[in-house]
Amino acid sequence: MKWSLDQLRTFTHVADLGGFSRAGERLFLAQSTVSWQVQQLERQIGAPLLYRTPNGVTLTEKGHAFYLRAEKVITANDEAEQWVTESSGDRQIVRFATTDCYATCLLPGLLELWKSQFPTVQVSLDCSFSTDIWKRYKKGEFDIALAQHCPSGINAEPIRVEPLVWVCSRRSQAWKQSVLPVALFEYGCPDREIILNALKGVGREYRVEVETYSYGGLIAAVESGAVISALPKSTIPPTLKLLDNQHSLPPLPSLNVNLASPKKSSDHLCNQLYDAVALHLTEYEQSLKIKDRELLG
Repeated sequence: MKWSLDQLRTFTHVADLGGFSRAGERLFLAQSTVSWQVQQLERQIGAPLLYRTPNGVTLTEKGHAFYLRAEKVITANDEAEQWVTESSGDRQIVRFATTDCYATCLLPGLLELWKSQFPTVQVSLDCSFSTDIWKRYKKGEFDIALAQHCPSGINAEPIRVEPLVWVCSRRSQAWKQSVLPVALFEYGCPDREIILNALKGVGREYRVEVETYSYGGLIAAVESGAVISALPKSTIPPTLKLLDNQHSLPPLPSLNVNLASPKKSSDHLCNQLYDAVALHLTEYEQSLKIKDRELLG
């Protein structure tokens, strides 16, 4: 009796996630492919492994026993592959670039997903301003890039529209000052010019109190309560709150965030990692709905 590792992986994902569609999303497979692989496995074994209901699937008694053995086979195979790869020194390096804001907010979950799905991949991470990322991307320095302000000449996928919003610490009254104290990213960050042009456009006086290259430095400055700033909405920590037009501040435009990979069509691994980024962003989007309610409090 023979079955493939792909069948075993698909079966364990269906069991872990409780459904064919969710397993397909995680494995980047069509639901029909997932269902077919499990059915083939059941035919080979000669018994149903799953109870199928409108609400999902659960393991049969035989399915549970087979699941435990399938996990051992998958683990043994993964450990063997990792040993071979590490001992040969032939690990594939993926060069990923994103802004400091997205690196801080998105990468913990994204890297966890990558390492669980692709344990032998080594990630080379570069955090820069978006203009620098796209300039270097055109020179072939990155395999995958995620950033705003993508030039029209780059073949990139629009992945989300990101509101740029004013923020301050939860108890700050800095926005009430006649000369607005602001914290900004250093020259070279396109968001800086957007913010300053918005203030100039309505004749609002301001003074730049803090300049930094670091997202962490900018957050620390705003958390002090002495300054306000503007950030992509999805990157705002719960220690800060949103400011709107009721706070006498000019509206800011939304930013187009793009995802690009020059190797997406030619490199299978890059294609899988690219799809994992898109999936993670979709899941992250759902978590932002809860976060929005907290920021408005």
